[in-house]
Amino acid sequence: MTDPDEIWNRACDPFAPFTHPGDAALAAVLLCHGMAMNGGLLHAVEGLEPDQRERAVAGFRLLGLDAAATAVEDIARSKDARAADDPGADDDLEEEANRRYDEALPEWDATIERAFRADLASHPEAYAPVER
Repeated sequence: MTDPDEIWNRACDPFAPFTHPGDAALAAVLLCHGMAMNGGLLHAVEGLEPDQRERAVAGFRLLGLDAAATAVEDIARSKDARAADDPGADDDLEEEANRRYDEALPEWDATIERAFRADLASHPEAYAPVER
């Protein structure tokens, strides 16, 4: 297994201590992304705690995935602004959220992986060394 694969797998461990900013950013992105893959971006926005969502936004930005970060922020803001008594609002928002997330990450995992590998190559010090 390559070092980038080891770092990616480490970021998937919810109990891993993240002492380096790159690891923490990747873990936050993968948590949000996993929830979005499971139930859509609106599901992820609703399911993440505010601090988790903020870390995911910062992580997307660190990886150069600004459109994904903006989609998370905008959908969260729209969700908070929607009237609870409008039953169709969430359906419309869910459709918009999924469209924007698909546009931001057209190849989902592969888009994130390419961004991560590019960041790792440019900033290896941002990630904890791989233990062998």
